[in-house]
Formats: sequence, C-alpha cells, structure tokens
Amino acid sequence: MPEPEPSTEQPATEGANQQPQPRETETATQPTLSVVGIGASAGGLAALRTFFAELPADTGMTFVVIMHLSPEYESSLPNLLQPYTAMPVAQVTEHVEMEPDHVYVIPPAKRLLVTEGHLDLADFDMPPGRRLQIDTFFRSLAAHHGDGAAIILSGGGSDGSVGIQSIKEGGGLILVQDPAEAEFDSMPRSAIATGLADLVAPVAELATQLVSAKRTRAALELPSDPTNLSNAAEQLLVQILTQLRLRTGHDFSGYKRGTILRRIGRRMQLVQAPTLGDYIQRLRQSDEEAELLYRDLLIHVTEFFRDREAWETLGREIIPQLFAGKGRDDHVRVWTVGCATGEEAYGLGMLLLEHAGTLNFPPHIQIFASDLGRTALDFAREGAYPEAIAANVSEARLARFFEQDNSHYRVRNELRELVLFTPHNLLQDPPFSKLDLIICRNLLIYLQRPIQERVYESFHYALRPDG
Repeated sequence: MPEPEPSTEQPATEGANQQPQPRETETATQPTLSVVGIGASAGGLAALRTFFAELPADTGMTFVVIMHLSPEYESSLPNLLQPYTAMPVAQVTEHVEMEPDHVYVIPPAKRLLVTEGHLDLADFDMPPGRRLQIDTFFRSLAAHHGDGAAIILSGGGSDGSVGIQSIKEGGGLILVQDPAEAEFDSMPRSAIATGLADLVAPVAELATQLVSAKRTRAALELPSDPTNLSNAAEQLLVQILTQLRLRTGHDFSGYKRGTILRRIGRRMQLVQAPTLGDYIQRLRQSDEEAELLYRDLLIHVTEFFRDREAWETLGREIIPQLFAGKGRDDHVRVWTVGCATGEEAYGLGMLLLEHAGTLNFPPHIQIFASDLGRTALDFAREGAYPEAIAANVSEARLARFFEQDNSHYRVRNELRELVLFTPHNLLQDPPFSKLDLIICRNLLIYLQRPIQERVYESFHYALRPDG
C-alpha cells in the first residue's frame, strides 16, 4: 500500500475546536514525562519507521501518532509501523485507556482527543480542506498531559506549529526533525520558526534524546512544593536567578516560584543535570544555557482571539468607548503588554479597524506591543502565521487582514502599520503614557502578588483619566 497522502485540511470557524489552555499555578514541579504526540504528513512514514526502530520498547512512555491520512481509504499505518517496534501498535477505534509502551494511531477523517488518561475520537465539524488534526491533538494533550512531548516530522504545510505552544507552556518538550533530512520540510520549518523547538535533529537522534530526557526527568531532584521551599532550595534558586540576571540583564526574582522551577526543570532534563546544584554549574559554564533558560521563562501561550467571550465583550462594549468624542485629529492609544508573537496585538488591531470603519472621521490608531523576548518580537514583526490560525480567525477577517503565503497567512499592511512592536521590561522600564486602554493577559499570572501591585500602580499612571 502506498504511503498515506497528506491532507491540507484546517478548521474553518472562529473559535472552533479550541482546547483548554494550561494555566500557571503553584503546583508540584516534577510531573512524569509520559505521553508523546507525534505529528507527520507527507514523507512521514519513513521518519516514523526510523524513529520507532531507534526507540527502546520499554521507555514507559505512550506514543500517539497523528498523521494526515486520506479519508477515502482504510489506513494500514499500524501494519506499516509494527515491524519497526516491539511495542503494540493499534489504530484508535473507540474510547481507549492509554497504556505505557504502546503506540496509538489516529484513523482517517477523525479528530483524536485526550481526556483523563484516555483517547477519544470525535467527528470534524468543519469541511474537508480546513482541518488540522495535529494542532487539535497537541492542544488537547497539553490540557491533560502538558508535561509530555510533541514531535514534528516530515510534512507539508504548518500543522502542529500552533499546538506546540501549549505543549511548551505546560512544561513539555518540543522535538523537530531536521528539515535537511525531512522529505517534505514545510512542517518542520514552520515549527522551528516559532522559536519553541528544544531540539532540531535527525530522527534517530530525536529518539535517543527523548529517552535521555525521560531518564533525567525520573532522576530530577526538585522541590515538590514550590510555595514552601527549604532554605537550601531557596538559596540554590537564588543562585540560578543571579546567574540569569548577570548573563541576560533581566531579573526574574518576582516571578512565581512554581513558574520558575517548572521551566528550570525542563532545562535540567534537556542538559541532563539532575540536581539544582548541577544546573548551577551548567549555567556558570554556558552563556548559551542562560539564554535558553531566559527564553523558556518568556514562553507564554497566545493565539488569536483566545477566550472568545472576552474578545466579544471588548469589541462590543469597550472599544466603542475608546472612540467616543474623538475625531480625525485625535488618537486612540493602546498598549498590549507581554505581546509574545503578536497575535493579541494584531487581534486588537482588527477590532479597532473594524470599529473605525463605521465612523465618518475616525481618529488615528496606535498600538504599542511590548515584550522582553526579542525572538518573539521579530516573529511578530514578520507577521507570518501558520495556517492553523484559521481555527480562531473568521474567513472574513482572514480575507481582509491577511494574505495567503504558501502555508502561512501574512498580515496585510493596513493592520501591520498600526502596531509598534518594541522590547520593554515591565518591571524596570517606564510605561507608555496617555493610553486609552492597556491589555495585559499573558504576564500577570506569572508574577508574585507584591509585583502585581507595583504593575497595577504603573498602569494607573499610564492611562488617561477616562482610560
């Protein structure tokens, strides 16, 4: 049987198929790396065979393969993979409990979701040609097993590039096949462009490093309760934050301990440093490791129109007030804080332009979008997003505000010119001034209460009296 053909399917309606996003809480920092989602499309069969051939059969992990399969044929993918692994390989046909050292494969024309240690099938509610099975599964996986791993292999398009954000935010690992090795490199390149990949390597090395990360995770010595650290653990954490401040210039001491320890734990397993003391030595020896930890601490889940009801309220009740009493010589000034890769800023710009279009003489619009992460800001300025944004952006908005560019949507100049993306440290730099609106949805949940109060005070002075 020939290799399954890739599908270019993706969701159609705004807000469709949104999965719960992992929220930042002060919880234990040492979950078990257990569930691995693998996304593949064209050229993916050979990559999958190599991956499983290199992988021991007793890792204790569960593997779920999401591949674009033709809905017109029955899938033989389990039979094509079984000779390359001693683990049982089965196609999911009903509600099934996941077991370690098993491989589960998606069937054609279905969504595969994770629910409390089980896999469930669901029909698509979008037409063919607008479905992204890999992103759908990764988001679902992140909501229940965000500390697992996501692997992107050969394939066309950009499926998976949005879902890996949720996996990374939950503390999971992102592994991507080297595009030079992939038969079709669009999916790997799109994932790499997000800046979220922990490892880009040939498939055989991905298997080896995944096992090493699992082994290190099992040996990690991290505090189980980040809200009640021992003096020794607190001193080690302070040393890590000091090294980070000395090497990057940024102070993360005001971040919640759970946030920091979770991200440190991710880096510890990747560099095979089982104790905080071992990791401190690694930081002292490597500027690169300090930069990688810094980037990890800046990762925030973001997507277009996340929490749709909040955006609908913003557009219906708040934005009209910003324009009230203003004419062509006036300005509407908005600041989106912790903008990450720009989805929130551009989404806000869409709402502002839509309302401005209802006015005879609209005011000028200026959006300030700030973040600490320069890589994220570069991505935002580029304004090229994976096709998966069609899950959250309506067809009308895609047509007006984006241009189709291969497997991406590129922001049109009308929208791009509204937004000034700039590096800004909310805890050190002065705020923007004379603002009508401040949006800060992606940052405050990571900060300790006293730091939050300082931020609120800063916002108060940045707003206009009626802002």
